[in-house]
Amino acid sequence: MLNIVLLAALGASGQWGAAAIVVPPPTNQVVLTWGSLGPGTQYYVQTSTDLLTWTAATNTAGTSVSLALTGDKVRTFRLWASNAPLQSVTLAWDPSVPSTNVAGYFVYYGVSTGSYTNKVDIGMGTSGVVSNLVAGTTYYFATTAYTASGLESDFSSEVVWQSTLQLEIQWSP
Repeated sequence: MLNIVLLAALGASGQWGAAAIVVPPPTNQVVLTWGSLGPGTQYYVQTSTDLLTWTAATNTAGTSVSLALTGDKVRTFRLWASNAPLQSVTLAWDPSVPSTNVAGYFVYYGVSTGSYTNKVDIGMGTSGVVSNLVAGTTYYFATTAYTASGLESDFSSEVVWQSTLQLEIQWSP
């Protein structure tokens, strides 16, 4: 008989993804390890055997936890974060062709595809940093080129970015 461990990872905004991992019996200890979202972040881990009732949350500022398990039921692990510092992303693109009339570039972004609620003037550079992004939130980015007279190009292709908790599971019989 095989035990299945279902891992659900939640970001600061509550978004989550899941993956099933087969754990051979008898498993009595699971170690979860994840990448840091930055200083000051608090991480919470819970387990469930029925998705209705959850253990009390293990609260840690570290990036790993060791859990002792009993029984042979399927386990679901839930991990989420709070107080994560704001994130930054660096974007780069090819210059507009022809570039003779280009006076600069705007980076547009928002939390819905094709709906850009924020704009950053990058100037003449072909890369830029967008800061103050909330960890775990999905952002959609596009750029435009503009001329000195205020004409603006169509949006570039859209790029999607999300900071996530990258998890690893280790188990021992």
